[in-house]
Amino acid sequence: MVTAFHLRLHPVGPIVLGGLLAYPADRAGEVLRFWRDFMSKAPDELGTGLAFITAPPEEFVPEPVRGHPVVGVVVCYCGDPEEGAQVVAPLRELGPGLDLVQPMPYCAVQQLLDPGNQKGMLNYWSGDFFTDLPDEATEVLTSLATRPVSPFTQIIVVPGGGAVARVDDDATAFGQRNAPWNIHYLSMWTDPADTERNIAFTRDLATAMKPWTTGRLYLNFIGDEGLGRVEAAFGPEKFSRLQTLKKTWDPDNLFRHNQNIPPAP
Repeated sequence: MVTAFHLRLHPVGPIVLGGLLAYPADRAGEVLRFWRDFMSKAPDELGTGLAFITAPPEEFVPEPVRGHPVVGVVVCYCGDPEEGAQVVAPLRELGPGLDLVQPMPYCAVQQLLDPGNQKGMLNYWSGDFFTDLPDEATEVLTSLATRPVSPFTQIIVVPGGGAVARVDDDATAFGQRNAPWNIHYLSMWTDPADTERNIAFTRDLATAMKPWTTGRLYLNFIGDEGLGRVEAAFGPEKFSRLQTLKKTWDPDNLFRHNQNIPPAP
């Protein structure tokens, strides 16, 4: 039972430096390793995510790239846009085939991925936190993620740490803020006949990356993977505390159509 939310607001924008940089798939390993090292030293004001996607058939995409796998980096600098341009310059100097980074409203940045996430798609999700992304891990990831079985599939790598890691781990139920990387495996497709093939692709990729995971995960990045994965998201101590709360406020588990925490025995 939630009785109150206490929020601390931070001013952003309204204009920020945001947009998408895209690189050819045959440079995926180079780009991922450069971005990994770049983000390990990036200021708090810079948020990015790297995504293995398929270039859409849109006019702003160079024709030879349309319909082919690419590596995209979504950028948002929550500070002065001119200062942000200096911060992201190394990513641009890496030579993207597509550069859509520019000053824009913060709300527009939040809508950048909407076109690739349409309603009605069949989907299968999974995800993990990572202790590190050594070169061996980047080779495994790029070799598989650049060969999706559906053009709608997205493999998203999100940096952790920074300001969110400076909150005490016991302050909230959600933990693992200090994990340096979080990967979301998001398979999407349209034909039910392709379901088994897409699920197998996602499971195989996630399994191949397990050696570098922390054993924990972000619940919003997975589908139905069983109670063990829900417990892993919180860790055993927090999960036990949440079960005790559930027993007090919802002993019959009425609120169960979610990543469910059953009441304590």
